[in-house]
Amino acid sequence: MSTRARFLFPAGGDTLARAQASASSHLPAKRLNRASFLIRMRFQGKQISGTSRLRRRAVLLMQPGIGIKRWLVVGAFGVLLLALGMALAVSFSVSSAVVEVGRTITFRNLGATWRGVIVGGMGIFWVSLAGLMLYRRLVFGAQYIRGGSGIIENLTSYRVRSDGPRIVALGGGTGLSSLLRGLKSYSENITAIVTVADDGGSSGQLRSELGIPPPGDARQCLIALSESEPLMEEMLSYRFDTGGTLQGHSMGNLLLAALADTRGSLHGGLAAAGELLAVRGQVAPSSISPDVKLMARTKSGKVLHGESAIGHVGEEISALWLEPEDALPNEAAISAIERADTIVIGPGSLYTSLLPNFLVPGIAEAVERSSAPIVLVCNIATQYGETDRLSASDHLRIFESFAKVGVTHFLLNARILPIGSEHHQDAIESETYVEGFSGSVIAQDLVDEHMPTRHDPLKLSSAVNEIARRGSRAPERL
Repeated sequence: MSTRARFLFPAGGDTLARAQASASSHLPAKRLNRASFLIRMRFQGKQISGTSRLRRRAVLLMQPGIGIKRWLVVGAFGVLLLALGMALAVSFSVSSAVVEVGRTITFRNLGATWRGVIVGGMGIFWVSLAGLMLYRRLVFGAQYIRGGSGIIENLTSYRVRSDGPRIVALGGGTGLSSLLRGLKSYSENITAIVTVADDGGSSGQLRSELGIPPPGDARQCLIALSESEPLMEEMLSYRFDTGGTLQGHSMGNLLLAALADTRGSLHGGLAAAGELLAVRGQVAPSSISPDVKLMARTKSGKVLHGESAIGHVGEEISALWLEPEDALPNEAAISAIERADTIVIGPGSLYTSLLPNFLVPGIAEAVERSSAPIVLVCNIATQYGETDRLSASDHLRIFESFAKVGVTHFLLNARILPIGSEHHQDAIESETYVEGFSGSVIAQDLVDEHMPTRHDPLKLSSAVNEIARRGSRAPERL
């Protein structure tokens, strides 16, 4: 790297290197320099001096596609037309050459005054159009500016991400939101499809009282995809604990309940919330039915009613289904699956977050028809009461058996960190080969250094983006 480049971008850590490598492999060569510049800007913007920041923004402004330069040129053209029209209208004395050119392009058969009015009007139109479009671009770029970033950086970032792969992620809960936090750095074209079988806590209460699908998992995904994530998380995750009817409810669940009521459905409410929160991508429930209940039967024959009961049973599950069995699928979710470049399943609770989506009629069929890579992300650790003692291959076997979907890529964590006994969880060992599985088994460091039972969003999203870059469903053993 040159001395000049080091000055503009101080040396970063492993996260920066991973992001650069992934972007360089995903983007076309003609946009690689801009993407590399953007990634360094994202990770190191706070370290750059004021002079260097101006230099960086000048370079970014020169990059094609951010929607500012074109309107500056249009505006300049409009100003020239307006000036020419005024000169013609008032018979302003200019050189004969300029007058002759002006007459040639401005209706020479009309009188000078009319020519001036027409050309001036055209100039006013182009100046107004350029001003309006510049205003819209600048307002768009000014949304949720954080840290050292600015309007130019935001517009350049959006330009790069808008050409990112179309990624559909299915699941729910904390695991899916962790994946989305990392993926939003690579693409604007993300659709998170969330389960609607939650029957506990605030979501379950709103579901029973208002007759809407539970909003809790969707709320977490909206927060993860928000451009202003820390602030949104603080606000939307706030829970009332002052007693009364609001006791235990989160602000985000109440907001989504209100939007679902005004827009006629949870899907419509999520779309409105996405606009309100400047979300990168969209969040869609897998079903539009408001009363979906997850049911299960254990090996001992016990029938379990509801997600909350299934998640703590501590027994092996032999059957899983929804009631009603003909729950209506969300056509927007199916459409997103059909257009996807990559489909990611998980991470998340195997029986209560991942599989319920595939029990909705039409979802599994749409995934199975897709020619995109289908990636199953194995959890970092077992889940107490739900997947105790299950190995990585057990997770894959159970998922394919219950979901009736063939996985092409099985993504595992290869680095095991100590897990405290207070978590009641065991780390899931990676496996280089899964018997009977013809797809790719990919094992690499995905664990969060500070939370050894969870994925690191940046590590996980980088691995998923690498699979999306290859874009092949053909099995390959790694």
